[in-house]
Amino acid sequence: MLTCTKSRYRPPDSFKYCARVIHYELGNVLFHAHCLRHTHGMILAEGGVNPKTVMKRLGHKDIKTTLQTYTFNTETMQQKAVDVFEQSLQA
Repeated sequence: MLTCTKSRYRPPDSFKYCARVIHYELGNVLFHAHCLRHTHGMILAEGGVNPKTVMKRLGHKDIKTTLQTYTFNTETMQQKAVDVFEQSLQA
């Protein structure tokens, strides 16, 4: 569901139109609406959001889908692991 600044519902077709503009008129042939879904999931995962929360936000029925798709080992995630471990040693 998309909302504007006044929290009114925006139908998915309005977003699909924007995605088509990016894809066709701006010439980014690799972009499609689903790209933002993956971006959303990765931002949450990199931010340390619990995978079950990510699962619910993305509408997955099975945690396996979320874990297989959004648990890449990015540099941000690696650094966060180092930071958490170092902080635990200082405590």
